[in-house]
Amino acid sequence: MRLSLLRMTLMTAVVTGFVALPVLGAFAGGGSFDDADEHDDDSGPPFIGDVKDRSGNPIADAKVSVSVAAYNSTVFMRADDQGHFTVKGFDKEILPDQIEIACSMDGYKPYAISRQPTGPDPRSPIEVMCLLEKSR
Repeated sequence: MRLSLLRMTLMTAVVTGFVALPVLGAFAGGGSFDDADEHDDDSGPPFIGDVKDRSGNPIADAKVSVSVAAYNSTVFMRADDQGHFTVKGFDKEILPDQIEIACSMDGYKPYAISRQPTGPDPRSPIEVMCLLEKSR
């Protein structure tokens, strides 16, 4: 797996309160669709996303929160300098619909978020687009 210096790795479990959220890795930026094939049979699909403004410009260092309500847990990370982020390795028992992703940045407010599988396989990466607009 190719790793850049901008990636932040969270291995085994992220603990929030008393509940452990099973996650094998969360990366700021990085991650190509080739990397998505490198997960094991016990993990669900990775989420590969971008944070942009309404004009389509990347928002560097945006805050990305990934929550699983069933576990009452949230993982926070930052997008890279191109607005990219990757979240890999949720346990396959956590369905993609149970995972909530939100993006934020000082001086911006949420505008829209979309999610779309990149292929028919249930383990295909899920592409996420977070659009933010300038606050007034």
